[in-house]
Formats: sequence, C-alpha cells, structure tokens
Amino acid sequence: MKHIKHLISPALEFEVLEHDDVIAKVNVDYVNQKVEVWQDEDVSPVFLPFPNKQKISVGDVLDYFESRCFPRTRHHADQILQSLGLKEYVASDIVKQTHGVLYDDYIWIRFSNEELSCADVHPRFASEQGFTTDICE
Repeated sequence: MKHIKHLISPALEFEVLEHDDVIAKVNVDYVNQKVEVWQDEDVSPVFLPFPNKQKISVGDVLDYFESRCFPRTRHHADQILQSLGLKEYVASDIVKQTHGVLYDDYIWIRFSNEELSCADVHPRFASEQGFTTDICE
C-alpha cells in the first residue's frame, strides 16, 4: 500500500491555444481530484474546452483529451499507437505527444515547461505559412 503514490499521476498543467492565443489554462490535481480552469470569456464557446461549465472534474479533462485524439475505433489504431511509442490507447498519453492537434481546427494543447508555437505542432498551419520541418526535408 505504501507504493500507491507511484500509481497516481502528478499534477498536470496545460494551456489550450487557438493558433498562438491562450484561450484556457487548466491545472489538474489527480491526488485530490480537483481541477482549476480559467477560460477566456471573449472566445467563442465552440473553441473552449469546457464551455458553459462551472465545475470541471478530472473526468471532464480526460474526456476533453479524448476529444482531441484519433478515435479508438480508427482503422490501424494499433499502428498509430505503436508509432507514438504507446502500447494502449490512453488519451492523456496520446495528447502529450500530439498536443491534441486536429486537422479541422487550430486548437492545440501546450503543457507546462514547453515553449512551442502553433507552427511547431500543427502541420496545416506550418504549410499555410510556408514553413518546413525536419520531417519534410
């Protein structure tokens, strides 16, 4: 029982951005099951992670992460997971690598201690701006 702390994830801090504008900040305390959220009231609710919600749970955060991933039922999902170095579909692990980037919008997630811009993580944005990456060279 004294090794239980190894099974509980540490606190998690991240920002949700639209292009390079921070539209939400989230702090998740897994141990105490508490979530603190700031969301920009001037941003359309369609872009916010938790629109019109007063109390956010850890489950809500995990659901948001899953909404920013490829579907569990996607053809060849196991190969996608393997390419990410993952053995199973865990939305939070997927989002930590993909930054929750979807081709359909410019919303993405930046975790604490990361210094990234939209051009660093979003291939559509980078191509529209004429940027190239090491992957393409």
